[in-house]
Amino acid sequence: MKEHTINPSLICRLRWLFLLPCILASHALLATPPTHSTQIEQKKEEVVRFYAGKRYAKAHEQIDSLLPMLKDRKDRSKFELYQAYCNFHEKKYLVSAHQFHLFAKQYPFFPQAEEALFMRGYSLASENVDIWLDQTTTYDAMRCLKHYLAVYPTGAYARKASHALQKLQERLVQKSFQAAALYVRLGYYNAAIVALKNFEQAYPTTSLKENLLRLLIKCYDKLAMQAGDVGKKQAFIANSAHCVQQLDQYLNEKKCDVVDKK
Repeated sequence: MKEHTINPSLICRLRWLFLLPCILASHALLATPPTHSTQIEQKKEEVVRFYAGKRYAKAHEQIDSLLPMLKDRKDRSKFELYQAYCNFHEKKYLVSAHQFHLFAKQYPFFPQAEEALFMRGYSLASENVDIWLDQTTTYDAMRCLKHYLAVYPTGAYARKASHALQKLQERLVQKSFQAAALYVRLGYYNAAIVALKNFEQAYPTTSLKENLLRLLIKCYDKLAMQAGDVGKKQAFIANSAHCVQQLDQYLNEKKCDVVDKK
């Protein structure tokens, strides 16, 4: 009888034919797309990682795609707050102010409601408004910060709110003073005196007292030089002398304060 030998290479090929379906099946299992909940968790982690790394634009991009997936109110509030802060750090202060406002309105009983109420006003206060332009944003910021202090007089952000209010007030003071000073530069000395006097009455303890008095002296001196009537000329000179006296007194008091502090 003739003996038959089996080729070893043929055996290997046959083995691979049996194993191939198993390998393909395992690959298919590994390639199964992640579940919806897994995608959500991954996006959450990416937001936190990008935000911690100060990559606010990237974090914002992930939040935009994440929020429609979130059904839980607590989850949504957390990432809506992240979104508002991303805009704040990107210096989109008007946008962040609106988002903080919506957060405080939608979640009034959440622990972060106080923070959002403060950040609305603080975002508006952070907007760089030129003193020559309309100050509606400044007034809105002051209103929001005062509202925060009324609701949380001893709140976690009370000191920061008070400091921001002081800075905003200084901005308005500076605007008012510059408007009065403009009359002087334009040579409208009578109008300048009225504006400067109104400023002095509105802000009696202003740090711009010295500048104010020097401008008043300049106005009275200029008007005295232009006056044709002797009586008016003497009145302008007397007013100028009175302002000089006030200026000397102010500067002396300022020196005494410096000495006392030492």
